[in-house]
Amino acid sequence: MGSGRPLLLLVALAPCALAADEGNTWVRVHPDVIGIDEGAIQNAGTGTEIWRGGPDNGEERLVVFAQRVSEYSVNSMIRVNWADYERGEGEYLFADMDKHFEYCVQYGQKLNIGCFVTSANHGLTIDDGLCAYPAYVHEALQRSEQKDTKYTSSRGGITRWEPNFENPYFFERYDALLKAFAEYLDGAQTCGGRSIQRKKLVRYIEMRHFGFWGEGAYPKDLVPSNSECMIRFADAFAEHLPDIRLLAPTNGMVYSPANYDTLKDYHFHLLTARNEVGVFGIFRDNWGWDENLSYVQKLFYASNEYEKDGVKLYELLRDRWKLAPLVGEPLQALPTPHFRPYSHLIDQVRYLHPVVIRNCNVSNGTKSYINPEGYSAFDDPQAMDNFHRMYAIIGYRYLFTEARIAWEDDELAIAVDWLNIGLTPTYEEWKVRYLIKDDSDAEIWAGASGFDLRELFPDTEAGPGVVDAGRSRTHTDCFTDAPRAGKLYLQITDPLGVSPPMALSIKGRTEEGTYLLTERPRRPDR
Repeated sequence: MGSGRPLLLLVALAPCALAADEGNTWVRVHPDVIGIDEGAIQNAGTGTEIWRGGPDNGEERLVVFAQRVSEYSVNSMIRVNWADYERGEGEYLFADMDKHFEYCVQYGQKLNIGCFVTSANHGLTIDDGLCAYPAYVHEALQRSEQKDTKYTSSRGGITRWEPNFENPYFFERYDALLKAFAEYLDGAQTCGGRSIQRKKLVRYIEMRHFGFWGEGAYPKDLVPSNSECMIRFADAFAEHLPDIRLLAPTNGMVYSPANYDTLKDYHFHLLTARNEVGVFGIFRDNWGWDENLSYVQKLFYASNEYEKDGVKLYELLRDRWKLAPLVGEPLQALPTPHFRPYSHLIDQVRYLHPVVIRNCNVSNGTKSYINPEGYSAFDDPQAMDNFHRMYAIIGYRYLFTEARIAWEDDELAIAVDWLNIGLTPTYEEWKVRYLIKDDSDAEIWAGASGFDLRELFPDTEAGPGVVDAGRSRTHTDCFTDAPRAGKLYLQITDPLGVSPPMALSIKGRTEEGTYLLTERPRRPDR
């Protein structure tokens, strides 16, 4: 799978040896691996994610880091209501989002935006009901034959206005919202003298238009009578946001013929539609739930009997990670006679392969209608162990088991044996580069590798955390313009320069995110 001429591979050096003998023209590198028992590897696009960005680090007790790339979280998320960003028809307030993009520039973060929610526990108060979409839209629906509905939830007794997705005006205004938002994202955000186009700071956009909190689940009384009216919303996201990764909700995809048969085609559409980035990813917002519950079994497992054209819906969900990212957040779980909170976390992530789970929203001892007994995960050693291990294995976790550097004729050849011991690949572009520094630590040469980390999948047979050099993937790069002497390093960078350089699951990362390969990648004497 590599390229270039065969290398001159002689007797192996001792593990961790980094310097070639003065008389030879090759070096072999065996790095020290950071095992999953040592903790998580902080990186952009994987692991933890915080609410609202900035210098916060979320609930830090949920994760133990073996390696960090920043003192700040590099992944952040906001979930926004429609009503918060449009006052009157066409009067948009997207500038209120500027601070989150400034955080991205200031703290090296990229943003996951859940937009635009139409059913939430906060928003406008209209006739004693909460409304997450603008008042002018509500008033128009009430004047029409396809009215919105006031609904009181059995959980917490919260009364909300819920939209009518079959109403053409409701779709027309939502479509206009997405179009205007896309224009806002095309603009630049300036912070500290640096300007970056906003959409380049967006990692994902979660399609939060349908269901409570936009998670895709509604009681039967609120479910539209046909898929066609819903498909147009998904297509509007793809049309107006063609070059940003989109994530679709999953909680409404449960096999429940009495509730969701009318949306079967819509759910299959969500899992087959695509924009220029690719097929939609998905989000699940109940990590740590009892995985044996009938609802969960009928959603992510074979008990979900929805099928179309010979394709099973649950298999599309189960295998989505192979094509696009799966993200989410924990559940505020509570003990039951047959379930210990968060005891299924490891099985869940091994099965569905998420790349990011927010480190928030866990049961912390606060009593509520969700957690009436005040259970706290932080007083439960087993729950904490499960979270620590979960964050150590989810997402990508790259390393190389060996690097071989040799001069052959006039070419510097670098062969690296790559492994991914996590649960997913990265879904974003990273640049693997080699650089040489002189004795004053100045960079005097750099060469780009042709290796694409997005193609390095974990070995599902070996399982997360297993380092088997025999399963590694070799890639070779050859360079003809490298200087005769210096220190050769490997570095993995974000092409946009927003996220910190990637940390590998090996020791030796420098403050600038490089890994030393050899002291003198020198040409043979002639």
